[in-house]
Amino acid sequence: MKQINEGLDYTLYKIYIVCGIIFYVVWVFVQTLVFDALNLPGSLSFLVLGVPLMLWFAGVLLYWWWVFLFKENRELEEQIGVQKKRIPSIKSLKSWSTLHQAMAIYGGNIEEQRRNEMKARQPILVWYGFINLMVVWIFGPITLGSLGIYEMNLWVWLGGMFVWIIMMLALTYLLLGWGGRAAEKAYLAPLGLAITQMPELKPDEMGFILDVQKLMPDGPAIIEGKRHGRIVHIETIGIYNLTVLQANPPEFRVRSEEGKLFPDRGAPEAVTKALKSLPKAKRWRSIKVNAGPEGIGVKRESKGTNMWLYDLWLAEYLLYRISAQN
Repeated sequence: MKQINEGLDYTLYKIYIVCGIIFYVVWVFVQTLVFDALNLPGSLSFLVLGVPLMLWFAGVLLYWWWVFLFKENRELEEQIGVQKKRIPSIKSLKSWSTLHQAMAIYGGNIEEQRRNEMKARQPILVWYGFINLMVVWIFGPITLGSLGIYEMNLWVWLGGMFVWIIMMLALTYLLLGWGGRAAEKAYLAPLGLAITQMPELKPDEMGFILDVQKLMPDGPAIIEGKRHGRIVHIETIGIYNLTVLQANPPEFRVRSEEGKLFPDRGAPEAVTKALKSLPKAKRWRSIKVNAGPEGIGVKRESKGTNMWLYDLWLAEYLLYRISAQN
């Protein structure tokens, strides 16, 4: 899926921003010359300057409503139509979020992904709606006052501004928590996976010696599921991760040398070619791949969060390339 700051529409949006600013600067200069020459009233000057500014700002707000309500849905459906049966490309690895979405489409639960996208967008829509209301509060009284329709007390207007700012800070804090909880709860389901075991907590033995109360995880966190008919098993203990896919590939081994993956001697040609196409990257440091008649496994020692997703992609990528050659 394209990011919101990519695509032709975003390029046109940037042109709109830059050209609007240039136009307004020129407009202010011309207005100053004309009003000084004709000695026109200040109230009319505000309308001539204020209306174009508000129209330009309204265009900015409307663009982002279009992005949040329509653009992301359209791009998700386009990607589903193209990628449903094709392994995510290397470009999907540029971030965890882009890879997550691509992996949800390829071998995951597409309907769950659609629901997840909607849930993740709800806090943004609420927050952006309040931003729009705050803009109305700022410009509304000014516009109505310049037209002689309604004159708001300056202190009421400033007090309202202060209240809006406090409300936005509080709302931002609440919505970040809402969005975070929704994401934490739903990020596995679109992949076709679920947590089947969480580690128990036990007192740290060193804590008793040092008289410090501390609980340590005892046992692995296990994530399991099925993707493309293959059973997936993922274990995490601290910084150690093991990702295993049930399959029947030929035996081979892969090692990492400072983030560049190399096959051991005797690996299938498809594996060798697949690894050559993967550039050196930090995400591949300290991993080992072992494959045989019972499946393919990727071991990792990494401090990153949810790095197993890259290992899952790598295992599926190698199996895809092996099956494509056969």
